[in-house]
Amino acid sequence: MALDKGVKMVVELLEDKKRWDQFVETSPQGLLFHKWDFLKTVERHSQYQFLPYCVYSGEELRCIFPFFIARGRGLTRMLSPPPQTQIPYLGPAFDPSVQARKEHTREKIFEQVTGELCREIDKIAPNIVYFTTVPNFLDVRSFMWKNFTAHLRFTYAIDLEKSVDEIWASFSKHCRHDIAKLSAYSPEIQQTDDVSALLDIWRPRFSELGIEVPLLSDRYLKELVAAFPQNVTVYNLSIDGKLATAAACCVMQKERYGYWIGLVNARQDLAVNEYLVWEIVKLAKSEGFKKLDLGEPGPSRYKAKFDPVLEPFCYVSKPDTLAKIVNVAYPKLTGSRLRVKQILRWRAKRESSSSRERPASAEAAGAGG
Repeated sequence: MALDKGVKMVVELLEDKKRWDQFVETSPQGLLFHKWDFLKTVERHSQYQFLPYCVYSGEELRCIFPFFIARGRGLTRMLSPPPQTQIPYLGPAFDPSVQARKEHTREKIFEQVTGELCREIDKIAPNIVYFTTVPNFLDVRSFMWKNFTAHLRFTYAIDLEKSVDEIWASFSKHCRHDIAKLSAYSPEIQQTDDVSALLDIWRPRFSELGIEVPLLSDRYLKELVAAFPQNVTVYNLSIDGKLATAAACCVMQKERYGYWIGLVNARQDLAVNEYLVWEIVKLAKSEGFKKLDLGEPGPSRYKAKFDPVLEPFCYVSKPDTLAKIVNVAYPKLTGSRLRVKQILRWRAKRESSSSRERPASAEAAGAGG
């Protein structure tokens, strides 16, 4: 059944930046990460080719689905998004009229969109297809009927429609105490488009843990910030002139502000991250945003102290047999080597600096299992 009665639906690769971005602006699922320049920046700095799939009903654009394709280690991958891009959500975005349809009509639309997209995917015959949905977009049944596997995931968001006093009161007692305590140090917050200071404290944290930095490159991040000066802001928090923490935040949607990268605590004795989150909450609310996405999807005791709303989204994937074998074998080989390197690295550090306490997260990373 077609989207519109008697009108055939087709899938094409769209090369019209203006039309793509106009669609993203109006789609309920459209995020900053769906924007054309964001996706093309990913393509320039990664090994992946950008495939801007669009689904038309006649002349009307009904759905966009940005995919990236790459070949390596004997596998062809189609992903949305690729790894190390710092894109938490991507996947399909639909025209507002689709969301407004009745349930049975919307289900038929999703089923046909999926069918047309899967025909294009089958022409490429990738070993694995993977995508995430945006928060609160959960109807991926049409992909499951095509033998995709869907996993429910959660992220956190602070409800900014509550009053400032209500938000403050909802924070845990310990969190409020720590924020108030830090106020006595007269912290200063600088808003900038320069990510250098953020990277200076963010990268070493991963190096200490023996973990690869989840970022394509410093230049990649700098280009994104330069490309979206109205959407991305870096917050540097200093105490006595010294950087204590930093975070990059972005306007994900018109009414959704989000923590994006950073919040690395360079002052372990003070709750600098909690203080910065509180200041960003007040700023985002004053600018009319309705939600503050706390970033880095997944459950977190740290985030729970802010009494956030739990928001679901989906990981959807379809690996073939070869991809399943590689997915099991490769992490075991590299993982065992990584754990040995982590143990040796931390043992050497402890021997050279017995006074330095080993981070609990590093112990967990090196413990194996």
